[in-house]
Parts: sequence; structure tokens; C-alpha cells
Amino acid sequence: MPSIEKPDRPLLERWLKETRVDFELCGQCEGLHVRALQALDGVVDSRIMLEHYGLVFSTGLEVRPMALLPLSADLTRLNMDFPTLKIFLDVVDDATPQLVIAGFLPTSAGLTRDQFTAFVVMTMEGTRQLAEECLRLDYLFPEGDPGRAGPTTALH
Repeated sequence: MPSIEKPDRPLLERWLKETRVDFELCGQCEGLHVRALQALDGVVDSRIMLEHYGLVFSTGLEVRPMALLPLSADLTRLNMDFPTLKIFLDVVDDATPQLVIAGFLPTSAGLTRDQFTAFVVMTMEGTRQLAEECLRLDYLFPEGDPGRAGPTTALH
């Protein structure tokens, strides 16, 4: 029977390595930044954070300002199509708008490696699919867009 452990950062790092999920530490936050998602078009940042109540796996997508209204209207459908994710807009005055995609896993009762792996894989796949759909719907800045101002660091 798999052992249930209360996760800490070294344990999460070990499980990510065992699961072959490439990550990095940035020095600006306590998050484990997931390289595979950060390489997707439109992604500003993707990280797993260990909070006292559980794991938060969040990814920020850079939204074209002209797409805010249609994306806002589409949020209910997106949340229904991706029920394991929480999807919302983050609009700050001095930064490019972002679509935040988050997965949450409570850990107060402990966690097995298999549960962690299933959570990470499911969240990564859902985020990938959602990012592809948002690019197809022209909500995001595609990579190499000459009109793009460059990524912001609003998540840190």
C-alpha cells in the first residue's frame, strides 16, 4: 500500500523528478516552475506552490487586451469544459491582462506519490488544452507577435 505523507517542498521536488516533470526554482518565489508549460505560446508563468492548505498549480496566460470582452463572455463555458481547473481573469492597471488557470489539491490529510502524479498530469494536460483553445480563439498573444509588448512579471 502506498504511504501517505504530509508533503513539503523537498518531497514535491523529489516526486516531480521521479515523475519526470522538468521544473526550476526562480529565486523570486517559493514556487516550482514547470518548464513544459512555460514553453507554451502565451504562457507567462506556470508554477506549483505549496500552501498550508494544499497544492496550487497555477499558470498565467497573457491575454490580448482586445480579447478581454469575448474572453470574459466565454469564461463560464471554459470553466464548464475544464471542470478540474479554476479559470479567471486577472486585470491589473499596469500589466497586460492574464487568464489564470489553477488546479487545487488539498493536502492536510496527506498525499501519496500516485495522487500527486495524477494531479500534476491532469492539471498539465487541461492547461495545455485550454491554452491551445485560447490561441485558436485569438485570445492570447502568439509567440513572435510583433505587436506584443513582452511578458510581464505580474505573477511575482
